[in-house]
Amino acid sequence: MSIKVLLTTVYKRTKWDYYDYFQTNASTLWRPFQFRTISYGLRFLKQNIPEIEILEYPTWEEYVNKLKEGWDVVGFSFYLNEITEILQMAQEARKQGIKELWAGNYGALTEGIESYFDRIFIGYAEHQVAEVFGKKIDEIIHPPLMMTIRLGPMKFKYMPFGVLFTERGCPIGCNFCQTPVFCPHISRISLNSIERVLNFYKKMGIRQLMILDENFGIFRQHVERVIDMIAEKGFYWWVMARADQVARNIDSWVERGFNSGFIGIESLFQPTLNRVGKKETVDVIKEAVERMHRYNCYVGGYYIIGFEEDTEESIKEGIKELAKLDLEYNQVTILTPLPRTKMWYEIDEKYGIFEKDWRKYDMKHLVWHHPTLSPLKMKQLLTWAFKELNKPIDYLRSIKRLSHLYIKGEGNLIKGWKYLLWDTPKKGLFFDDKDKKMKYFL
Repeated sequence: MSIKVLLTTVYKRTKWDYYDYFQTNASTLWRPFQFRTISYGLRFLKQNIPEIEILEYPTWEEYVNKLKEGWDVVGFSFYLNEITEILQMAQEARKQGIKELWAGNYGALTEGIESYFDRIFIGYAEHQVAEVFGKKIDEIIHPPLMMTIRLGPMKFKYMPFGVLFTERGCPIGCNFCQTPVFCPHISRISLNSIERVLNFYKKMGIRQLMILDENFGIFRQHVERVIDMIAEKGFYWWVMARADQVARNIDSWVERGFNSGFIGIESLFQPTLNRVGKKETVDVIKEAVERMHRYNCYVGGYYIIGFEEDTEESIKEGIKELAKLDLEYNQVTILTPLPRTKMWYEIDEKYGIFEKDWRKYDMKHLVWHHPTLSPLKMKQLLTWAFKELNKPIDYLRSIKRLSHLYIKGEGNLIKGWKYLLWDTPKKGLFFDDKDKKMKYFL
């Protein structure tokens, strides 16, 4: 089928206006930098449906000029707090005569969004988009995905990573999480596809991997084979995982290259964990952190303030307990009910969700009527938490751990110098099965 499809993300306000993951989630001067320059989801789509074209984080001018090339379909991949800008982009596309507009990613779960678009894609959409072109995908191919961590006032490029996805979805069902709605059917990326992208990373000289599954280790046999493969190729790896997974497996993981874990702590009060369906204990969380530190791992934790039972005093008590864990990276967010989650309906019915500005659904604003805390007080507590958890001395400890991982991963500093000139290429890479070569798609 001959059809011109452009898929894009939200626009940037300026050429250098990149979303910084660490700044957004641990606001302090004393932090690393990780800029969002590529869209993992769009690159998976481009890799598996080469007929489409993608545009990642353009400026408004770049986006408008791209529309002028003429498209049958323009699709948008976005998150909840990006809806306002995305609707501006959709309006411009209609103005330029684009007949069909698509919406996808987590933002497409928002109730009422379907009135602005002709088609909504829920979940990972490679198979659905392929059907538009009359194609069938037998195996999802993992594209090359690379990023760099930066440090210091000059945002010095420090450590390159190859990003890896091994599984999709999560069956746990925490009542604040959209993943069970977004991806209700969990699945695996094939070992063949994983091996191919690992071989490419190794060829590029990359030694560190960041595994970004929603819940690493769902398919135990599959993940064990992946870890063996990673170890055989000499990689070191970071992972987002549940604390119970880390505590249970860390000994064997470390033997096979594990050197950093990011865990969802959410709360250090057991009744809160029980109520939100976390299915984890505070003792296990503390055990996982202690054991990672024993192995000299870099440890990050995700923490939420503003549960309905929270007060100013309980939040401060929880943050002080979190500080005792001596994490290298502390992400703190304000409890934000997300569309179609159990928490969205429960909070709206019990307290009411008042905020109509989608930009404030960024986990940094109180958007519902909390029983004891005002939006201003919650914002003040978030600012206090950032300062309490991210002091200069903590930054120095973080740098020490990162340096240990850098030397460990690169073998020697001289070899690592070539990475100072390397960054995620603006031109995206994909595997061409016909020629068995890497090619640029932008």
